Amino acid sequence: MAIAVSTAAHAQVPADHAVLADPEGEPIVIGSAHRIPSSVYGETKLVTVRLPRGYADDPERRYPVIFSIDGGPEQDFELLAGIAAEAEFSTSFEPFILIGVRTDNRYAELTPPLARMAPETLTALFGERMQPNGAPRFREFLARDVIPWVTSRYRTERKVLTAASLGGLFVVDTLLERPDMFDDYIALTPSIWWDEGRVAEEAAAKLAAHARSDRRIYFTMGDEGVGNLSGKWLGTLVSAFETSTPEGLKWAFVDRSASEEHRTMALMGWLDAFRTLYLTPARTGSPIPFLYDGGRALGYTAGARANLDAGTCRHAIARPATWAEKNAAPGAFYGWCLLMKPGAALTAGNFGPDDFGRGKLPSITPPSPPPAADP
Repeated sequence: MAIAVSTAAHAQVPADHAVLADPEGEPIVIGSAHRIPSSVYGETKLVTVRLPRGYADDPERRYPVIFSIDGGPEQDFELLAGIAAEAEFSTSFEPFILIGVRTDNRYAELTPPLARMAPETLTALFGERMQPNGAPRFREFLARDVIPWVTSRYRTERKVLTAASLGGLFVVDTLLERPDMFDDYIALTPSIWWDEGRVAEEAAAKLAAHARSDRRIYFTMGDEGVGNLSGKWLGTLVSAFETSTPEGLKWAFVDRSASEEHRTMALMGWLDAFRTLYLTPARTGSPIPFLYDGGRALGYTAGARANLDAGTCRHAIARPATWAEKNAAPGAFYGWCLLMKPGAALTAGNFGPDDFGRGKLPSITPPSPPPAADP
């Protein structure tokens, strides 16, 4: 495995990250690394890029673009590159452009301001690397330097912000503070303990002040230990979305405290998040005849035949269903284009059966005034 490295002028320079390829073999390139100038930090910063398979084959196609915080070559880039490959091989969720934004000191760059805790308390625990209050500046770096560089260079569509742990806190904080920066937000195990739960406790008021939009957020939490306040602050955050979600915002929460813990969340959490927000429908049933009694596949119902006649399986003709519904009545569902979310059921949220993926995102155009009454 290797990642090609370039500067803004595209000149090849030695990599400053681990090279995992056997030197006697041909490296497998999974992405590229770029050093871009930052007007915010006054220095160059490293971003990583993975383009979807077939990107060059269809110059008109645009893709969701994932901004992975802590996305350097030695951080989360490789894991998310694998999930991007899963999208392409399984076709169960949409392919995407992956942009990794490397953090040099996440304890300084991703942490919101402190209002309740003394900085010395955190420094005593985490050491001098802990320098709170860097999140606003890092957001400005994304807004002024990273996003324009990406959107001017690649064929992007919806913008997605994602990260885990302190990065997950940064994701939630960004939705609350500057919601218009991204379209979708994915936060894994957000560190909501920060500043004694302040971000979670202020969430309801900030959400209530948001304008109508088609934004979405997926967040998930594992077992964060027992005997502490994590559960209370998580409940406060979930309650904020339950009571104060602005019109149009879709939100989903998955509780994994009975099956995962903080360090085991990344793979399952990200895979499930993409299956939730970017799920694609598929036709049910198999055309292999010897799988069925007598070598004959099930017959199509009138509804299934009409669905087949409607053409390629896509959101516009997909029928929402659960796996239990489909498996309980295979004859009734055989041949249908179905929208079925794999993986864990949502613990909380406002996603309906046909909200998975992007088939029915609400319009962000303000509603028209009602027509005047007839005289």
